[in-house]
Amino acid sequence: MQFNLDPIMLTIIGILIGFFIFLLFLFYTRRHVTKQYLYYSKLEPVLANLGFLLQISGFFYLPSIIYAYYLGELNAAVGFCIGALIFLFLGFLLTFLFETKTLNVKQSCMLLVLYFMIVPLIYCVPYLYLGIFSGSVLDQLLNSWFETSSAVSTTGLTLLKDVTIPKSVILARGISEWAGGIGIIFILLSFLYPSEALSHYGKALGIEKIAGDYKVSFLVVLLIYLLYTLAFSAILILLGLDGFTAFHTVLTILSTTGLTVVNVLEFPLSVIVVITVMMIFSAFSFSFHLELFSFLLRKKTKITLSKEIKLYLISLLIFTLAFGLVTKLNPLRAFFHVVDFSASVGLNVVPFEEIGELGKIILVIIMLVGPCSFSVGGGIRIFRIYIIGKILLSIPQIFLTGKIPEVKIGGKRLEKSDALIHLLTAFLFILISFFAAIILCGYGYSFVDALVESASAITTTGDSPKILTPSLPFIPKFLLIILMLVGRIEILPAIVAFSNIKAPE
Repeated sequence: MQFNLDPIMLTIIGILIGFFIFLLFLFYTRRHVTKQYLYYSKLEPVLANLGFLLQISGFFYLPSIIYAYYLGELNAAVGFCIGALIFLFLGFLLTFLFETKTLNVKQSCMLLVLYFMIVPLIYCVPYLYLGIFSGSVLDQLLNSWFETSSAVSTTGLTLLKDVTIPKSVILARGISEWAGGIGIIFILLSFLYPSEALSHYGKALGIEKIAGDYKVSFLVVLLIYLLYTLAFSAILILLGLDGFTAFHTVLTILSTTGLTVVNVLEFPLSVIVVITVMMIFSAFSFSFHLELFSFLLRKKTKITLSKEIKLYLISLLIFTLAFGLVTKLNPLRAFFHVVDFSASVGLNVVPFEEIGELGKIILVIIMLVGPCSFSVGGGIRIFRIYIIGKILLSIPQIFLTGKIPEVKIGGKRLEKSDALIHLLTAFLFILISFFAAIILCGYGYSFVDALVESASAITTTGDSPKILTPSLPFIPKFLLIILMLVGRIEILPAIVAFSNIKAPE
């Protein structure tokens, strides 16, 4: 028996749009409705907010559904629809059962962790429906979870290198990378709250107060990245790329995932220059982008670079010099790779077999240092390295004077608790990378390659010295999943979320 899928697909899309309108109506009327809740606990507002995030995640499937229908990839469209309906159902259920309330820092961290635990699992649905991976159900689920965790965490590691998959699936992954990278879903959630209630939420997400108040800051970040996506896509199309390749390349680079559909080094020089600019932009803090747009709109007469951005640019030059000398690559090629790794993009174009062990170690250091704070990429981050440097330079004064010196950052005294957090975060990044590398050594990696792999995962860079395949054993595969998710959440929020440690206010 044959079914005409055209009206079925139109019906499903209609249902999704109708359900979205219904949820908007419910959202605007929910404050006037008295509801009976199952129980009250500190987890209740977290689950309620998680429900709203799941609903938004469901609607991010809509472009992929339409694109799959346009391409005639009907099985993929059905898989997306099933995934979207699961998101919407679970999200609606949580918002119906639990009350949305203002979150403190600990609850915001819990929300962040739960989101990155649950959403990749639901994103597995289209992969399982399409049978992209073979093997047992457990193998298919684990491989799918690896791919979706890599996408949502913006890491870019993949088990599907050189494997042909539907273009709509590639688009869906690109959208999930973009949304996860700049926190679009969390930004949309911020509009539920008054601005004065968003300080804790912003700290958990790593978005600074850049435009008067947090709500405006969230909106500014959203608008800027939307404009970047459209502008850079248009530029790449004008430079000769087809629409899909241009749009997908921009999504993956601005999200710092780096899992492009083509080898970017095969592009013309003009395109490579644009890609390099995008990577540098993704490594800059959100405040820089506000400065840039204020200048373009003539609200400011000049762009003021922060000390952190200046330090980041200096670090690019130093790392380029060191990497170029060690690997004998030409300066432009060395600079491209350094920017790629420092921004946590991971375009998978480094010739690992040619750069030697010392070249790989330099790349590990670049990844761990990472980009600027309040940016999309992962790692310890430049500002934290700067603070740690000032702390270390003050240590000799303890022995000379017998007193603990006062460390100032930006004219403000650095509190001991803040100093401890910065030191602990950097130490844990390094410790976890080395510990994970030791485990990977038991599965055919040399120690240096294992260190590159582990650092690449926890800094969400996603550049691998080996070609990963679905045959990768369970333990290294599961380990890389955990590293990717912890790297995206960041270590401190993960610790704060489910421990008795009090979060810094």
